[in-house]
Amino acid sequence: MNALKYATLLKREYWEHRGSLKWTPVWIGGAILLMLILAWITGQSVIFRNDGSEHLVEGGLKALEQHATGEHLKMGTAAMLYGTGAVFSIAMFIVLIFYCLGALYDDRRDRSLLFWRSLPVSDLETVLSKLVMVMIAVPLIYFVAIVAFQIVLLIVTGLMVLIQGGSPVKLLWGPVEPMAYWPRLAVAFALQSLWLLPVYGWLLLVSAWARSKPFLWAVLVPVVLAVLEAWSSLTASLKLGYKFGDLLLSRIVTGFAPLSWSSNDGAESMMVGVSGERYSTEWSVLIERLGTLEMWVGIAIGIAFIAAAIWMRRYRDDSATT
Repeated sequence: MNALKYATLLKREYWEHRGSLKWTPVWIGGAILLMLILAWITGQSVIFRNDGSEHLVEGGLKALEQHATGEHLKMGTAAMLYGTGAVFSIAMFIVLIFYCLGALYDDRRDRSLLFWRSLPVSDLETVLSKLVMVMIAVPLIYFVAIVAFQIVLLIVTGLMVLIQGGSPVKLLWGPVEPMAYWPRLAVAFALQSLWLLPVYGWLLLVSAWARSKPFLWAVLVPVVLAVLEAWSSLTASLKLGYKFGDLLLSRIVTGFAPLSWSSNDGAESMMVGVSGERYSTEWSVLIERLGTLEMWVGIAIGIAFIAAAIWMRRYRDDSATT
């Protein structure tokens, strides 16, 4: 495929969805900073006397300087990075769900499909460009947004600590380890894309097929299959409908937060795409997810859905209605 043509298709996707891709991370970051500033201002009015301090923020900082160990400060700053990153990750997941649902359906609804078919762009190239947006471009945009926001967050929080007479180097900038978090987040985003491939593929297939209300069809089809299977003995033993619904639901439930953090006696742990199971932050354990059968079965199913979406786009009638 021509690189210039491919770049044009990706630019088209970005400009058509720049609200969710460009401005959603900005609004999320602004909202978090606003809440932080409001909490700081509110803390000025709450009395918390401790060794000469008169309000909550100043007293809290003095208590940290006196009693918090280096390990405690590292845990606190790590929780801040993981927590704010999770907010962006959840928002990205929601954006991608609705992007996939409208990716092929909107072209048929507004008849722009006829225009794009008049150009030297195949259905395969169109669908793959949308898949690249979902798997690579959007996660990259949100990853950059997370890094930029957390840099600003550390600067703003450090200035607040400094204004209150605390030491930002001792309490924040020294203990924080963004270079340990950001690379893991980048890998986790890549694993998340692979883990969610069957979900993305199914949504793209529904987007290429549904005449109206693709969200409803995306949810209704697996539910109806499971219900019909419960009533019929034909495929009851195979539980195909149940397995299909469980595949999608399990990926959705575990896919929106690819990198979560918890503390147990000072030991960090993380979750990557498997409900109820926690994995060490060691790189070897993180990469080990690629070797699991569950991951590759999902990838194969996702590829099958995408192939069906390409076929459906090629032969689907152009009369989608609202």
